[in-house]
Amino acid sequence: MDQSMYPWAAPGAFPPYHQGRGEQLVSVAERQMGPVAARVLRERLGSLRAGRDQDGRQFFTVGEGQDPHATIWLDAIPLEAGRIADTATNTTSQNYVVRISDRLPESMLERVLARELGELTAVRERAAEGLAPVREDLLRHSAELPADLELSAADMGRIAELDWLAAQHSNPDLPREQQEFARTEFSALLDLYGLRPTATRQDQATYLSQRKAADLRLRLTNPSASPVSKRLLRDLARPIEQLSPADATALHASREAAMRAQRQVEAFLGRREVTMPLPGYDQNGLPLPRDALGADAEQQWAAWRNQVHERTEHTLREQLAAGTTPRRKVAIGGGASLSGRDPEALLIDAVGRWHLDPGKGIVQSADQDRDLAYWMGVDPYAAVTDPRDRVPIEAVRVWEDQLATQGDVVNGHARLGLGRGGELLAEINSVTGGGPLRVACDGTPSVATGLPPELVPGAVRGRNGVESRAEAVRLLGDRLRELDGEGVAGAAQLRDVLTGAERGGVDTEAVLGALEASPLKDLLRTGPDGGPAVRLENCFTTLEATRKWEAARTEAPGRTMMGDEVAENRFDANDADHWIIAGSGGTGAANAEIILRKNPRARVTLIGRNEPPAALRHQVQFGAMEELYGREKGDGRLEFGRADVGEVETVRGEDGRTCFLMTYATVGEDGAMVTKTVEADGYVACLGRTNPLPAAVQVLADEVRDRSGRVSGSLLFDRDDQYLGYRLGFAVDGTEHHVDVDGAASWQLPREVFPPEEGLQGELNVMGARALPPETGNAAPGFAPIARQSALRARAVAQERDGDAGAVRQLPSVPDRWKRQEHARPAPAPAEVTAPAVEVPAPERTPPGRGAPNAHLWTLGAPPLRGRLPRAAPGPERAPQPPPPEAGPRGPGVGYGD
Repeated sequence: MDQSMYPWAAPGAFPPYHQGRGEQLVSVAERQMGPVAARVLRERLGSLRAGRDQDGRQFFTVGEGQDPHATIWLDAIPLEAGRIADTATNTTSQNYVVRISDRLPESMLERVLARELGELTAVRERAAEGLAPVREDLLRHSAELPADLELSAADMGRIAELDWLAAQHSNPDLPREQQEFARTEFSALLDLYGLRPTATRQDQATYLSQRKAADLRLRLTNPSASPVSKRLLRDLARPIEQLSPADATALHASREAAMRAQRQVEAFLGRREVTMPLPGYDQNGLPLPRDALGADAEQQWAAWRNQVHERTEHTLREQLAAGTTPRRKVAIGGGASLSGRDPEALLIDAVGRWHLDPGKGIVQSADQDRDLAYWMGVDPYAAVTDPRDRVPIEAVRVWEDQLATQGDVVNGHARLGLGRGGELLAEINSVTGGGPLRVACDGTPSVATGLPPELVPGAVRGRNGVESRAEAVRLLGDRLRELDGEGVAGAAQLRDVLTGAERGGVDTEAVLGALEASPLKDLLRTGPDGGPAVRLENCFTTLEATRKWEAARTEAPGRTMMGDEVAENRFDANDADHWIIAGSGGTGAANAEIILRKNPRARVTLIGRNEPPAALRHQVQFGAMEELYGREKGDGRLEFGRADVGEVETVRGEDGRTCFLMTYATVGEDGAMVTKTVEADGYVACLGRTNPLPAAVQVLADEVRDRSGRVSGSLLFDRDDQYLGYRLGFAVDGTEHHVDVDGAASWQLPREVFPPEEGLQGELNVMGARALPPETGNAAPGFAPIARQSALRARAVAQERDGDAGAVRQLPSVPDRWKRQEHARPAPAPAEVTAPAVEVPAPERTPPGRGAPNAHLWTLGAPPLRGRLPRAAPGPERAPQPPPPEAGPRGPGVGYGD
């Protein structure tokens, strides 16, 4: 697209932020949504209700004729440079999340809402008919027309924007200056949308081709435009030579401003050349069809990846054999973080998670993850027959292998450590064996190894919790170091025993045995007063729970599983016919589906402290699983229960096999809650994640601490307050190395570096939920959100590498812009809406029904961020802010890129 038509909205040009402005924008939008919906939906609008849920989040329930109601959630949050708004749309459960930039001037808010509402309405209507979206936009500044002469959802948003401007121009209640400003804006957009020729008559060939394309676009646009838009199109959709003097002068000024803005955008974001096919696209840049994203294509790309792996490994071994330690940029881990893949970096990835997952696909639909086209350069719609279908796992694997093989790759695992001279080394263990490979790290390595290990049943959670055996040993070791400093005999020796046991991988029985045999056991249990004493006592609780878990795994091998073992297909579903899944979150639900699909005899009892979280109700996978296997609608093999899950409890079954017991509450036949005790022969623990250091840096951290060094951490944000991950610092012997943690792993802050009592993990969780509320059917560590995060990180790192010191910021906490105002604010009276009549009752205070979304973006900045991101020269801190339309001369205003 040509983003030059919106000069003041170019990167760096937003007004400075002040605290609380996001809530102010939402309050204004609460009043404006009624008139906007009336203009955009016109006769289709049946009703509109405004309200806030118990957390104060703004929503609107929209009724369109006889269609089911749709719920639109609205928030104003930090968005990346040049982005004015994005919309997550849920065509399965009819929930839509509109996020506007908290830097947006209030004067442009209605216009933004009009465009977003027009776009999401178009998506909703096509999905209702099971139609994939129109891939190519028709309204664009080009003489070339798409093959399918249809208006895309983005085009319908553009038409809604034009309708709004036309209504402003014809509104007699507005000052004449505002009317004229709207006319100028309307006219400027006709260039951008290809609705008038921009070439001069002297360039006859170009002029005629543009005129022909513009005429066709006008014919296709007119049926969807409002009457006032049609009148304005008749006046303004013509060459500049045929406009009135006033309109021609205004358009000339708009074009000049647009050219200046385009140069600013290019300076800020830089350019890049694509010399290889993008993931999910062929050599001609066209989306791959479904048969090129299925099982056959998956095998072909896996074979190609193996070839690149073998070539890379052979080259590295040759260099090592010649006595040279290769020096390379290093990236450890893959998955969705490959959206930020640097082709110059050596990628070490074990081909895990999505390559192993035995499920049908990711749990979101193509509609929900449609922004992958922007961030990862892949087309999720090419992989499905219906836009509401889940994105299949084969397509995900093809995309990841295409991205991985854009540079050197080793299929394997890596651990970072210190060399003899204190340099940072990566030790690589290939999946094909052959001994470790060692590579010297050039620059800051990145680690994106996915979510950390899961909790053992009975481990203590919370701020004073102890989540794992490793954390228990670390905390006990820290206390023993204090006791040793106080002169307590045997403290240092016991600490060495515990540390050695943990690093040596012995079972928890041995760790507890060492503690039980020590005369310091009771002293350790008391500890210092307050929170530390509680945590030390919790160390023993977690160690005992881990001992019981390990014993159960020994007694029932293959039937006592962690959730990741199921998700990565490291189990046999036929080893048990009745499975308890402990944990009602996303992992538990996904694993229930896997077991029920793989074993047609299996029954699953899914038990958690609470009902399945709201986000699951907004996903495609969960609802489909209930339909197939639930007690009410399906075959009855899936039951839900509620209980506080503690340590694993085992008994001997009638056949002598170890079985598992759990008591839980569930809904009985009469609808009342009843208590049941289940005895099952399989158990899967899906109780949440621990927060350790990523395994790839654990050896490095141990080495640094053993040499009296220091491990530190800080959060990483770009200049637009977009979260990029966290950075670890390893300071030892006068040198400090850094490692950046990206991807899903970056959303679980290691407690040994970011102490839980500081509350930083809670701040990060709140920020993630605000950016991706449950109605999106997604979460911050999800596939599409991580693709976005890693793409933004790659761009910021490239800018930093090119000398832009502010591109990547290290912060001690989440920026204030992400924090909601603490004080409660009563919802203002909703705006009255007329023509057509719209019902706008008093604001509700309870959330509407459940649902799930998809995401689409309007951007003003760069071309799609696919594969490797552009390196950018530093941009200006802030471009001059033009006067608002109420007070300034005519000129171009806000728009939305494509």
